[in-house]
Amino acid sequence: MTTTGTPCGKVSPHGVNGTNWQIEQGCPQCGAPVTLEETDRILACPFCRTRLYLVPGKHFRYHIPPAAGAEGELLYIPYWRLRGSSFTVTAAEVTHHFVDANAIAADIPGLPLTLGLRPQVLKLRFDSPATEGRFIPANRSAEQAIPDLGETPQAVFYRDFIGEMVSLIHAPMLLRGETLYDGVLGRTVSACKIADRERLLSSSPALSGQVKFIPTLCPHCGWDMEGERDSLVLLCRNCNSAWTCPGQTFTRVEFAVMTPPPGTVEIAMHLPFWRMKPRFEGLDLASWADLIRIANLPKAITPAFAAAPLYFWSPAFKVNPALYARWSRQMTVFRPMGNEVDCLPQTSLYPVTLPLGEAAEGIVINLAQMITEKRKHYPKLAGLRVTLEESRLEYHPFVLDRNELLHAALRVAIDRTALAYGVRM
Repeated sequence: MTTTGTPCGKVSPHGVNGTNWQIEQGCPQCGAPVTLEETDRILACPFCRTRLYLVPGKHFRYHIPPAAGAEGELLYIPYWRLRGSSFTVTAAEVTHHFVDANAIAADIPGLPLTLGLRPQVLKLRFDSPATEGRFIPANRSAEQAIPDLGETPQAVFYRDFIGEMVSLIHAPMLLRGETLYDGVLGRTVSACKIADRERLLSSSPALSGQVKFIPTLCPHCGWDMEGERDSLVLLCRNCNSAWTCPGQTFTRVEFAVMTPPPGTVEIAMHLPFWRMKPRFEGLDLASWADLIRIANLPKAITPAFAAAPLYFWSPAFKVNPALYARWSRQMTVFRPMGNEVDCLPQTSLYPVTLPLGEAAEGIVINLAQMITEKRKHYPKLAGLRVTLEESRLEYHPFVLDRNELLHAALRVAIDRTALAYGVRM
Protein backbone atom coordinates (compact mmCIF):
# COMPACT_ATOMS: atom_id res chain seq x y z
CA MET A 1 0.00 0.00 0.00
CA THR A 2 1.10 3.55 -0.62
CA THR A 3 -0.28 6.85 0.49
CA THR A 4 -0.27 10.09 -1.38
CA GLY A 5 2.74 12.11 -0.35
CA THR A 6 4.24 10.26 2.60
CA PRO A 7 4.09 6.80 4.17
CA CYS A 8 0.86 5.80 5.85
CA GLY A 9 0.57 7.25 9.35
CA LYS A 10 2.79 10.21 8.45
CA VAL A 11 0.62 11.90 5.86
CA SER A 12 0.51 15.66 5.60
CA PRO A 13 -2.73 16.97 7.14
CA HIS A 14 -3.74 18.48 3.83
CA GLY A 15 -2.63 15.66 1.55
CA VAL A 16 0.03 16.44 -1.03
CA ASN A 17 -1.14 19.81 -2.28
CA GLY A 18 -3.80 20.75 0.26
CA THR A 19 -6.66 20.41 -2.24
CA ASN A 20 -9.42 17.95 -2.91
CA TRP A 21 -9.76 16.00 -6.11
CA GLN A 22 -12.00 17.63 -8.71
CA ILE A 23 -14.91 16.09 -10.58
CA GLU A 24 -16.42 17.31 -13.85
CA GLN A 25 -20.20 17.07 -14.02
CA GLY A 26 -22.81 18.54 -16.31
CA CYS A 27 -25.71 20.28 -14.57
CA PRO A 28 -28.67 17.85 -14.69
CA GLN A 29 -30.98 20.83 -15.22
CA CYS A 30 -29.32 22.84 -18.01
CA GLY A 31 -26.28 20.76 -19.01
CA ALA A 32 -23.75 23.49 -18.19
CA PRO A 33 -20.33 22.27 -17.00
CA VAL A 34 -19.81 22.29 -13.23
CA THR A 35 -16.61 21.45 -11.36
CA LEU A 36 -17.06 19.80 -7.97
CA GLU A 37 -14.59 19.02 -5.24
CA GLU A 38 -14.37 15.58 -3.68
CA THR A 39 -15.98 16.80 -0.44
CA ASP A 40 -18.92 18.53 -2.14
CA ARG A 41 -22.41 17.29 -1.40
CA ILE A 42 -24.29 20.10 -3.15
CA LEU A 43 -24.09 20.87 -6.85
CA ALA A 44 -24.73 24.59 -7.36
CA CYS A 45 -24.98 25.45 -11.06
CA PRO A 46 -23.66 28.99 -11.69
CA PHE A 47 -25.73 29.26 -14.88
CA CYS A 48 -29.29 28.16 -14.03
CA ARG A 49 -28.87 28.60 -10.23
CA THR A 50 -30.09 25.06 -9.59
CA ARG A 51 -28.99 23.50 -6.28
CA LEU A 52 -29.01 19.71 -6.08
CA TYR A 53 -27.99 17.38 -3.25
CA LEU A 54 -25.63 14.56 -4.28
CA VAL A 55 -26.72 11.11 -3.12
CA PRO A 56 -24.30 8.26 -3.89
CA GLY A 57 -25.05 4.58 -3.62
CA LYS A 58 -22.98 2.84 -0.99
CA HIS A 59 -20.08 5.12 -1.93
CA PHE A 60 -19.12 7.55 -4.67
CA ARG A 61 -17.86 5.99 -7.90
CA TYR A 62 -15.62 7.92 -10.30
CA HIS A 63 -13.61 7.25 -13.45
CA ILE A 64 -10.68 8.93 -15.16
CA PRO A 65 -11.62 9.73 -18.78
CA PRO A 66 -9.34 8.08 -21.38
CA ALA A 67 -7.37 10.09 -23.90
CA ALA A 68 -9.28 11.09 -27.03
CA GLY A 69 -8.87 8.76 -29.99
CA ALA A 70 -7.58 5.85 -27.91
CA GLU A 71 -7.91 2.50 -29.70
CA GLY A 72 -8.73 -0.88 -28.19
CA GLU A 73 -11.25 -2.42 -25.85
CA LEU A 74 -11.83 0.17 -23.12
CA LEU A 75 -11.67 -1.30 -19.62
CA TYR A 76 -11.91 0.44 -16.26
CA ILE A 77 -9.84 -0.99 -13.40
CA PRO A 78 -11.17 -0.25 -9.88
CA TYR A 79 -9.10 1.37 -7.14
CA TRP A 80 -10.22 2.06 -3.59
CA ARG A 81 -9.71 5.51 -2.17
CA LEU A 82 -9.62 5.77 1.65
CA ARG A 83 -9.20 9.05 3.47
CA GLY A 84 -9.89 9.93 7.09
CA SER A 85 -8.82 9.61 10.72
CA SER A 86 -7.71 6.19 11.93
CA PHE A 87 -7.95 5.35 15.64
CA THR A 88 -6.35 2.29 17.22
CA VAL A 89 -6.73 1.01 20.79
CA THR A 90 -3.70 -0.93 22.00
CA ALA A 91 -2.89 -2.25 25.46
CA ALA A 92 -1.20 1.00 26.41
CA GLU A 93 -3.13 3.80 24.73
CA VAL A 94 -5.41 5.13 21.99
CA THR A 95 -3.37 6.24 18.98
CA HIS A 96 -4.54 8.14 15.93
CA HIS A 97 -3.26 9.34 12.57
CA PHE A 98 -4.52 10.67 9.28
CA VAL A 99 -4.79 8.26 6.34
CA ASP A 100 -4.86 9.23 2.66
CA ALA A 101 -4.36 6.14 0.51
CA ASN A 102 -5.50 4.34 -2.61
CA ALA A 103 -4.96 0.77 -3.79
CA ILE A 104 -6.13 -1.56 -6.52
CA ALA A 105 -9.48 -3.20 -5.74
CA ALA A 106 -9.33 -6.11 -8.19
CA ASP A 107 -7.08 -9.14 -8.12
CA ILE A 108 -5.44 -8.70 -11.54
CA PRO A 109 -1.68 -9.41 -11.75
CA GLY A 110 0.69 -6.98 -13.41
CA LEU A 111 -1.33 -3.81 -12.88
CA PRO A 112 -0.18 -0.74 -10.91
CA LEU A 113 -0.93 -1.15 -7.22
CA THR A 114 -1.93 2.50 -6.76
CA LEU A 115 -3.07 5.46 -8.83
CA GLY A 116 -0.28 7.65 -7.50
CA LEU A 117 -0.86 11.38 -8.10
CA ARG A 118 -2.94 10.92 -11.24
CA PRO A 119 -6.36 11.72 -9.65
CA GLN A 120 -4.95 14.98 -8.31
CA VAL A 121 -3.87 16.29 -11.71
CA LEU A 122 -6.73 14.93 -13.83
CA LYS A 123 -10.39 15.76 -13.38
CA LEU A 124 -12.62 12.82 -12.58
CA ARG A 125 -16.18 12.08 -13.66
CA PHE A 126 -19.00 10.23 -11.97
CA ASP A 127 -19.68 6.72 -13.25
CA SER A 128 -23.00 6.37 -15.05
CA PRO A 129 -24.73 3.85 -17.33
CA ALA A 130 -23.87 6.16 -20.23
CA THR A 131 -20.13 5.77 -19.64
CA GLU A 132 -18.61 3.73 -22.45
CA GLY A 133 -16.37 0.79 -21.62
CA ARG A 134 -16.39 -2.27 -19.39
CA PHE A 135 -16.07 -1.85 -15.64
CA ILE A 136 -14.07 -4.53 -13.84
CA PRO A 137 -15.82 -5.38 -10.56
CA ALA A 138 -13.99 -4.87 -7.27
CA ASN A 139 -13.34 -8.19 -5.53
CA ARG A 140 -11.39 -6.73 -2.60
CA SER A 141 -12.90 -4.64 0.16
CA ALA A 142 -11.26 -1.35 1.06
CA GLU A 143 -9.90 -2.93 4.26
CA GLN A 144 -8.38 -5.82 2.29
CA ALA A 145 -6.94 -3.57 -0.41
CA ILE A 146 -5.40 -1.11 2.05
CA PRO A 147 -4.41 -3.24 5.05
CA ASP A 148 -1.40 -1.34 6.42
CA LEU A 149 -2.80 1.61 8.33
CA GLY A 150 0.28 2.32 10.37
CA GLU A 151 -0.73 0.53 13.56
CA THR A 152 1.88 -0.36 16.13
CA PRO A 153 3.14 -3.95 16.48
CA GLN A 154 1.33 -4.19 19.82
CA ALA A 155 -1.89 -6.15 20.23
CA VAL A 156 -4.81 -4.18 18.83
CA PHE A 157 -8.06 -4.36 20.81
CA TYR A 158 -10.11 -2.03 18.62
CA ARG A 159 -9.74 0.01 15.44
CA ASP A 160 -12.03 2.48 13.70
CA PHE A 161 -12.14 5.28 11.14
CA ILE A 162 -13.87 8.56 11.85
CA GLY A 163 -14.71 11.07 9.13
CA GLU A 164 -13.65 8.54 6.54
CA MET A 165 -14.13 9.07 2.84
CA VAL A 166 -14.35 5.82 0.88
CA SER A 167 -14.81 5.91 -2.87
CA LEU A 168 -14.13 3.74 -5.90
CA ILE A 169 -12.08 5.20 -8.74
CA HIS A 170 -11.79 3.48 -12.12
CA ALA A 171 -8.63 3.92 -14.17
CA PRO A 172 -8.90 3.48 -17.98
CA MET A 173 -7.00 0.66 -19.68
CA LEU A 174 -7.03 -0.37 -23.34
CA LEU A 175 -6.87 -4.03 -24.28
CA ARG A 176 -5.33 -4.69 -27.69
CA GLY A 177 -4.71 -8.34 -28.37
CA GLU A 178 -3.21 -9.70 -25.18
CA THR A 179 -1.65 -6.45 -24.00
CA LEU A 180 -3.06 -3.80 -21.67
CA TYR A 181 -2.19 -0.16 -22.34
CA ASP A 182 -2.60 2.90 -20.15
CA GLY A 183 -5.76 4.65 -21.36
CA VAL A 184 -4.35 8.11 -20.64
CA LEU A 185 -0.67 7.89 -21.64
CA GLY A 186 -0.88 4.99 -24.12
CA ARG A 187 2.04 3.13 -22.50
CA THR A 188 2.20 -0.62 -22.13
CA VAL A 189 1.04 -1.73 -18.70
CA SER A 190 0.87 -5.51 -18.70
CA ALA A 191 0.62 -8.61 -20.87
CA CYS A 192 -2.56 -10.59 -20.18
CA LYS A 193 -2.79 -14.32 -19.84
CA ILE A 194 -5.62 -15.96 -21.73
CA ALA A 195 -7.68 -16.52 -18.56
CA ASP A 196 -7.24 -12.91 -17.47
CA ARG A 197 -8.16 -11.65 -20.94
CA GLU A 198 -11.38 -13.67 -20.96
CA ARG A 199 -12.23 -12.42 -17.50
CA LEU A 200 -11.71 -8.79 -18.49
CA LEU A 201 -13.81 -9.10 -21.63
CA SER A 202 -16.63 -10.78 -19.71
CA SER A 203 -17.12 -7.71 -17.50
CA SER A 204 -20.40 -5.89 -17.89
CA PRO A 205 -20.70 -2.26 -19.00
CA ALA A 206 -23.76 -1.90 -16.77
CA LEU A 207 -23.28 0.08 -13.56
CA SER A 208 -25.10 0.32 -10.27
CA GLY A 209 -24.85 2.88 -7.51
CA GLN A 210 -24.59 5.95 -9.70
CA VAL A 211 -25.05 9.38 -8.11
CA LYS A 212 -28.59 10.73 -7.80
CA PHE A 213 -29.43 14.43 -7.72
CA ILE A 214 -32.19 15.66 -5.39
CA PRO A 215 -33.45 19.28 -5.36
CA THR A 216 -32.63 21.08 -2.12
CA LEU A 217 -36.24 22.02 -1.39
CA CYS A 218 -37.66 21.60 2.09
CA PRO A 219 -39.86 18.47 2.17
CA HIS A 220 -42.17 20.21 4.68
CA CYS A 221 -42.80 23.64 3.15
CA GLY A 222 -41.04 23.62 -0.24
CA TRP A 223 -38.65 26.46 0.68
CA ASP A 224 -35.07 26.58 -0.56
CA MET A 225 -32.88 25.01 2.10
CA GLU A 226 -29.53 26.45 3.18
CA GLY A 227 -26.24 24.61 3.28
CA GLU A 228 -22.57 24.98 2.38
CA ARG A 229 -21.26 22.94 -0.52
CA ASP A 230 -20.00 20.19 1.83
CA SER A 231 -23.00 20.21 4.21
CA LEU A 232 -24.61 16.92 5.17
CA VAL A 233 -27.49 18.65 6.98
CA LEU A 234 -29.55 21.33 5.21
CA LEU A 235 -31.55 23.97 7.07
CA CYS A 236 -34.92 25.51 6.26
CA ARG A 237 -35.38 28.87 7.94
CA ASN A 238 -38.93 29.19 6.65
CA CYS A 239 -40.31 26.33 8.78
CA ASN A 240 -37.31 26.13 11.16
CA SER A 241 -36.28 22.57 10.35
CA ALA A 242 -33.14 20.54 9.59
CA TRP A 243 -32.84 17.72 7.04
CA THR A 244 -30.37 15.09 5.91
CA CYS A 245 -30.48 12.56 3.12
CA PRO A 246 -29.01 9.17 4.10
CA GLY A 247 -31.00 7.39 1.37
CA GLN A 248 -33.20 8.50 -1.50
CA THR A 249 -35.26 11.13 0.36
CA PHE A 250 -34.67 13.81 2.97
CA THR A 251 -35.38 12.90 6.58
CA ARG A 252 -35.86 15.32 9.44
CA VAL A 253 -33.09 15.87 12.00
CA GLU A 254 -33.97 16.74 15.57
CA PHE A 255 -31.88 19.69 16.70
CA ALA A 256 -31.43 22.14 19.57
CA VAL A 257 -29.59 25.44 19.86
CA MET A 258 -27.83 25.89 23.18
CA THR A 259 -28.15 29.37 24.68
CA PRO A 260 -25.08 31.18 26.05
CA PRO A 261 -24.78 32.19 29.71
CA PRO A 262 -26.08 35.66 30.65
CA GLY A 263 -23.63 38.44 29.93
CA THR A 264 -21.86 36.56 27.11
CA VAL A 265 -20.28 38.83 24.52
CA GLU A 266 -21.37 38.62 20.90
CA ILE A 267 -21.56 35.07 19.56
CA ALA A 268 -19.19 34.58 16.64
CA MET A 269 -20.41 31.17 15.48
CA HIS A 270 -22.41 28.09 16.43
CA LEU A 271 -20.58 24.80 16.00
CA PRO A 272 -22.57 21.57 15.55
CA PHE A 273 -22.22 18.50 17.79
CA TRP A 274 -24.04 15.18 17.87
CA ARG A 275 -25.49 14.23 21.25
CA MET A 276 -26.05 10.47 21.45
CA LYS A 277 -27.58 8.17 24.04
CA PRO A 278 -26.09 4.71 23.47
CA ARG A 279 -26.99 1.30 24.80
CA PHE A 280 -23.99 -0.93 25.53
CA GLU A 281 -23.99 -4.72 25.31
CA GLY A 282 -20.87 -6.29 26.81
CA LEU A 283 -20.11 -3.58 29.38
CA ASP A 284 -21.99 -2.43 32.48
CA LEU A 285 -22.46 1.17 31.41
CA ALA A 286 -25.94 2.69 31.49
CA SER A 287 -25.87 5.92 33.50
CA TRP A 288 -23.78 9.02 34.09
CA ALA A 289 -22.68 7.48 37.40
CA ASP A 290 -21.37 4.39 35.56
CA LEU A 291 -19.19 6.59 33.35
CA ILE A 292 -17.88 8.45 36.39
CA ARG A 293 -16.76 5.10 37.84
CA ILE A 294 -15.16 3.66 34.73
CA ALA A 295 -13.40 6.93 33.89
CA ASN A 296 -12.53 7.68 37.55
CA LEU A 297 -13.80 11.26 37.18
CA PRO A 298 -13.34 13.58 40.19
CA LYS A 299 -17.04 13.65 41.06
CA ALA A 300 -18.96 12.26 44.02
CA ILE A 301 -21.59 9.81 42.83
CA THR A 302 -25.08 10.84 43.93
CA PRO A 303 -28.52 9.27 43.40
CA ALA A 304 -29.17 11.98 40.80
CA PHE A 305 -26.09 10.89 38.85
CA ALA A 306 -27.17 7.26 39.06
CA ALA A 307 -30.52 8.20 37.54
CA ALA A 308 -29.08 10.57 34.93
CA PRO A 309 -28.97 9.23 31.34
CA LEU A 310 -25.61 8.60 29.73
CA TYR A 311 -24.84 10.82 26.77
CA PHE A 312 -21.83 10.92 24.49
CA TRP A 313 -20.98 13.96 22.36
CA SER A 314 -19.08 14.10 19.09
CA PRO A 315 -18.16 16.99 16.81
CA ALA A 316 -20.50 17.02 13.82
CA PHE A 317 -17.70 18.52 11.73
CA LYS A 318 -14.40 17.14 10.58
CA VAL A 319 -11.22 18.12 12.40
CA ASN A 320 -7.84 16.46 12.75
CA PRO A 321 -7.74 13.21 14.78
CA ALA A 322 -6.22 14.75 17.91
CA LEU A 323 -8.84 17.51 18.12
CA TYR A 324 -11.67 15.08 17.38
CA ALA A 325 -10.55 12.89 20.29
CA ARG A 326 -10.13 15.87 22.63
CA TRP A 327 -13.45 17.52 21.84
CA SER A 328 -15.38 14.25 22.07
CA ARG A 329 -13.86 13.57 25.48
CA GLN A 330 -14.29 17.11 26.84
CA MET A 331 -17.90 17.50 25.76
CA THR A 332 -18.81 14.07 27.16
CA VAL A 333 -17.11 14.75 30.51
CA PHE A 334 -18.40 18.33 30.91
CA ARG A 335 -21.98 17.48 29.77
CA PRO A 336 -23.03 20.90 28.38
CA MET A 337 -26.75 20.56 29.19
CA GLY A 338 -27.85 24.15 29.78
CA ASN A 339 -30.79 26.14 28.42
CA GLU A 340 -31.78 25.56 24.83
CA VAL A 341 -34.16 26.69 22.11
CA ASP A 342 -35.44 24.96 19.00
CA CYS A 343 -35.22 28.00 16.72
CA LEU A 344 -32.33 28.50 14.30
CA PRO A 345 -30.23 31.54 15.26
CA GLN A 346 -29.28 34.33 12.87
CA THR A 347 -25.59 33.97 13.69
CA SER A 348 -23.24 31.91 11.56
CA LEU A 349 -23.85 28.14 11.71
CA TYR A 350 -20.90 25.95 10.87
CA PRO A 351 -21.88 23.16 8.42
CA VAL A 352 -22.39 19.57 9.51
CA THR A 353 -19.75 17.53 7.68
CA LEU A 354 -19.57 14.42 9.90
CA PRO A 355 -22.64 12.16 9.66
CA LEU A 356 -24.37 10.71 12.69
CA GLY A 357 -23.40 7.16 11.71
CA GLU A 358 -19.69 7.91 11.92
CA ALA A 359 -20.14 9.85 15.15
CA ALA A 360 -21.84 6.78 16.63
CA GLU A 361 -18.91 4.61 15.56
CA GLY A 362 -16.63 6.98 17.48
CA ILE A 363 -18.38 6.30 20.81
CA VAL A 364 -16.12 3.32 21.54
CA ILE A 365 -12.99 5.38 20.81
CA ASN A 366 -14.30 8.15 23.05
CA LEU A 367 -14.97 5.64 25.82
CA ALA A 368 -11.56 3.97 25.40
CA GLN A 369 -9.64 7.19 25.97
CA MET A 370 -11.53 7.76 29.25
CA ILE A 371 -11.17 4.24 30.69
CA THR A 372 -8.64 4.11 33.52
CA GLU A 373 -8.45 0.34 34.11
CA LYS A 374 -7.21 -0.51 30.63
CA ARG A 375 -6.11 -4.06 31.38
CA LYS A 376 -9.57 -4.89 32.70
CA HIS A 377 -11.76 -3.21 30.10
CA TYR A 378 -9.80 -2.91 26.82
CA PRO A 379 -10.16 -6.63 25.94
CA LYS A 380 -13.95 -6.14 26.06
CA LEU A 381 -13.96 -3.48 23.35
CA ALA A 382 -13.72 -5.87 20.40
CA GLY A 383 -16.97 -7.58 21.37
CA LEU A 384 -18.74 -4.45 22.56
CA ARG A 385 -22.03 -3.71 20.80
CA VAL A 386 -23.32 -0.13 20.73
CA THR A 387 -26.76 0.92 19.51
CA LEU A 388 -28.27 4.40 19.66
CA GLU A 389 -31.43 4.83 21.68
CA GLU A 390 -31.73 8.49 20.74
CA SER A 391 -29.72 11.26 19.12
CA ARG A 392 -29.96 14.89 18.16
CA LEU A 393 -27.93 17.67 16.60
CA GLU A 394 -26.86 20.47 18.94
CA TYR A 395 -25.53 23.88 17.94
CA HIS A 396 -23.24 25.30 20.63
CA PRO A 397 -22.36 29.01 20.83
CA PHE A 398 -18.73 30.09 20.51
CA VAL A 399 -17.19 33.51 21.03
CA LEU A 400 -14.11 34.83 19.27
CA ASP A 401 -10.91 35.32 21.28
CA ARG A 402 -8.05 36.34 18.97
CA ASN A 403 -7.44 33.28 16.77
CA GLU A 404 -9.47 30.93 18.94
CA LEU A 405 -13.12 30.10 19.29
CA LEU A 406 -14.20 29.66 22.93
CA HIS A 407 -17.22 27.63 23.97
CA ALA A 408 -19.46 30.25 25.57
CA ALA A 409 -20.31 28.06 28.57
CA LEU A 410 -17.40 25.62 28.95
CA ARG A 411 -14.67 28.13 27.97
CA VAL A 412 -12.69 25.44 26.15
CA ALA A 413 -11.07 26.59 22.92
CA ILE A 414 -10.55 25.48 19.37
CA ASP A 415 -8.16 27.17 16.96
CA ARG A 416 -9.95 28.59 13.92
CA THR A 417 -7.33 27.08 11.61
CA ALA A 418 -8.43 23.62 12.77
CA LEU A 419 -11.77 24.21 11.05
CA ALA A 420 -9.99 24.98 7.79
CA TYR A 421 -8.20 21.65 8.14
CA GLY A 422 -11.53 19.85 8.36
CA VAL A 423 -12.73 21.42 5.10
CA ARG A 424 -9.92 19.65 3.27
CA MET A 425 -10.67 16.22 4.71
